[in-house]
Amino acid sequence: MTKDRRRRTNFCLSSLVFCQLRQEHSERRIFELLHILSMTPRERILNTLRGAPTDRLARGEFFIADEFLREFPSSHTLEHVVTELDLDLVSIPFSAGWGTYQQPDADHALNAVMEWQARERFVFALIDGPFSAAVKQTGFDALMRYTHALPDVAREAFQRGADETRVVAQAARDAGAEGVILGEDIAYNRGTFFNPRALAALYFPVLRETVRALHALGLVVFFHSDGNLDAVLDDLARCELDGLQGLEPEAGMSIARVRQRVGEHLTLWGNLSFDFLRAERTDAEIAQTLATLTQNSGKLILGSCGGLVAGLNVETVRRVYHYAAHRTRA
Repeated sequence: MTKDRRRRTNFCLSSLVFCQLRQEHSERRIFELLHILSMTPRERILNTLRGAPTDRLARGEFFIADEFLREFPSSHTLEHVVTELDLDLVSIPFSAGWGTYQQPDADHALNAVMEWQARERFVFALIDGPFSAAVKQTGFDALMRYTHALPDVAREAFQRGADETRVVAQAARDAGAEGVILGEDIAYNRGTFFNPRALAALYFPVLRETVRALHALGLVVFFHSDGNLDAVLDDLARCELDGLQGLEPEAGMSIARVRQRVGEHLTLWGNLSFDFLRAERTDAEIAQTLATLTQNSGKLILGSCGGLVAGLNVETVRRVYHYAAHRTRA
């Protein structure tokens, strides 16, 4: 075979290989796009957590109050509201937080998790974290005094709270929950209830170890708190969480500013405000709010900052979620 003929043969073979590879790549891309277009709600949450493409913006509520359910038209069940708003996740409350006397029934919560885990939604359990559990066990005022005067006692209280968190989380996991939301509420509108330096020394090391233990159970872990978290965002970013839920606008929190502080690894979940959702809103107002909220947001789950509760405008909530259904995420 002459040199020129060998060159022509090699060129033809290279062209065939290139065409085959390009076809395989195109087929693979088409398969990926078809998968995205047929994405289930659960897959949408998982892809959001991974930073992978989704067909649209992920949506969900960490808490839906019975009072809101009763105001919803047609049917007053959680299933109806989740379906009507087309939420990608459901959150089953095992706790109503440290500031509430009446708490959910644990058996009812476990049964609800088992019922939902067979469906297409991603299932979270809303539980006490080390702070909330410690406050319930010790008392808010006493725990605050301990952080100042008896730090070892405060640290032990947070550790006992963490032990309870792990027990409840494992029970929720065994029932079918894929993630937990640690409902901590460590802050109010102006800052944290306890001194940030005391929390950094006594609380956040316990929280970080708790998150590691929950990850070892195979759970996704989110942290929820109302209020202004500016003083402790760096501490939270070091706790190996999967995400932050809440980010209350009335307390000065914004998705864009929190994203700048915590980096890209955390999924942010929020931050539709109570003030926005309690009033009638025009299409232009809804569009502008969602555009602002999602701009440079990184990994994001759309939701209210404090849950769907009494006093919200049901029609505004419906229209916000229906508008968001058409927002795609590349």
